Amino acid sequence: MTKTMLCAAALLAATSIPVSAQRATAKASPRVTVRAENPTTLERADEVIAVAWSALKQRLPGLDATRVRALDAATGVELPVQAIDNDGDGATDELLVLASFFPSQARTFVIEPVAPSAPVKARAYARHIDDRDDIAWESDRIAYRIYGQGLWKVENLHSSGIDVWPKRTRDLIVDRWYAKGHDLYHKDTGEGADFYTVGETLGAGGDAIWRNGKMYRAENFKSWKVLARGPIRAVFELTYDPFDAGGIKVSETRRFVMDAGQNLFREETTFRTDGADPLTYAIGFVKHAEGQVGSVNRAGPYSWISTWQPVEKKDGGHGELGLGLLLDRSRLLDVKDGDDHFFALAGAKPGETLVHWIGAGWTASGDFRQPQDWWSHLDNLAARLQAPIRVSVEGGAAVSAR
Repeated sequence: MTKTMLCAAALLAATSIPVSAQRATAKASPRVTVRAENPTTLERADEVIAVAWSALKQRLPGLDATRVRALDAATGVELPVQAIDNDGDGATDELLVLASFFPSQARTFVIEPVAPSAPVKARAYARHIDDRDDIAWESDRIAYRIYGQGLWKVENLHSSGIDVWPKRTRDLIVDRWYAKGHDLYHKDTGEGADFYTVGETLGAGGDAIWRNGKMYRAENFKSWKVLARGPIRAVFELTYDPFDAGGIKVSETRRFVMDAGQNLFREETTFRTDGADPLTYAIGFVKHAEGQVGSVNRAGPYSWISTWQPVEKKDGGHGELGLGLLLDRSRLLDVKDGDDHFFALAGAKPGETLVHWIGAGWTASGDFRQPQDWWSHLDNLAARLQAPIRVSVEGGAAVSAR
């Protein structure tokens, strides 16, 4: 068993209750059986599988979002779950189950209308910081933030770029670091820090309309909505004021999804204009220092671009940082290594939802020793996206999602 799976097994054991007690409870409770299968020969730790709530309700009419649990059918171990409302309409859409899979493994879970034996440990989180108008989000691996217009009352930063907070702890740190104050969370006292400079750039995976060889970016977000704060998936949405992009008016909305155990988050971006002409957009990474190296892989259905760079030395910064972006290869038009950014150019239609996976990995976290480790991580994610976990509910199909 590898180190990754041992960690996953330890997590499951930590959330378990005695098998005999669970089986006794199961005999008295209605239940639904869910089968989840890894269709690849990859080991897949921390997969968030999604079971349609409607499929569960058909079989468990009294099911309630506050009283639902999932047990491994073979062992009786209780798995982390989260009932989620994906669109904020007040109705539950899916039950999320966090599970790990060996290569080609099929697992069977039992869903019961019973409250979990203990609160699920939070491993993903998002919140709005009122005094700065930031949105910050994290997994147990790394953290990020992005800026709202309220920040202009504090500092003159006009940016829709993405900030990275590298960390070397598996704890969630956003609340604790903000409580330190702005000056102190830029200094590493043992957990990591905000070493990354965004400024008026794309930062770590921001986007811009590309016209006539120039980037046109939105400014800070206008409005926000946190749809899920965790514990295993965090979701929020941002809306931006319309901006001029070389003679056309563009508005933008973005949706972010951060899952437990992951370095990269899913981003869904929609650009809208008054017309229907196709758009070209840029998405990528600001250049910070000598020694920053860009890489590209177009081999599979999901292409990726990446940079690997020394961490900025300010305030005790140390180690190296990998940045990565995955997108549908059919959308990719070009990759550019400019004076100030390394970025992809991609095509879009106004009103079309564009899906990307964006994130970072730090050598001091212990997960990535060298750029080859980071590239392998991106390849692994691309393979997982190409072949999602297959999920079925008692013979009826249910959609799986990351």
